[in-house]
Amino acid sequence: MVTPRYRRARGLTLLECLITLAILAVLMAVGVPAFHDQLADARARAAAHQLYSALQFARTRALREGVPVTVCPVSATAGGAVKCGGDFGQSIMAWRESADADPVLRIWTPPEGVAIRNRAGTERVTGSIEWDANGLGQRNLTLSVCAVGRNWSVVVNRLGRPRIAKDWGHCPS
Repeated sequence: MVTPRYRRARGLTLLECLITLAILAVLMAVGVPAFHDQLADARARAAAHQLYSALQFARTRALREGVPVTVCPVSATAGGAVKCGGDFGQSIMAWRESADADPVLRIWTPPEGVAIRNRAGTERVTGSIEWDANGLGQRNLTLSVCAVGRNWSVVVNRLGRPRIAKDWGHCPS
């Protein structure tokens, strides 16, 4: 009588492991840049929506309260007080001139890795945006929100109405 031979269980060969690693490397080479692009686009879009909501908030408060409201970059002083100064890439605040209440209405801090530039993308945006008691703005303005070459813009027309546009401005490479 012949006894049956049993094969020993074997593991993966070196060749099989190398082929699996090569396939994973190709998939990662294709997937990681696409993921970084999506992440940068989401970051720029989130910052643009935050900026849009800040501008819309200021315009609505000017209309509702019947007083001028200004949005400007925040510059902290040594005493802890805040004042306007700097560029829109840092925190921004909405404030109104008021003798009976706190002039600062709200402060927004932008997400990390975002720069706000002019439409051409050549310089940072400074100054302030003001709405009068009727909610009208004083100028046309495009704030180009850039994150790793991705662009979303917040456009404010002369009437003071903000809107969001994709790829409306330029971002430096």
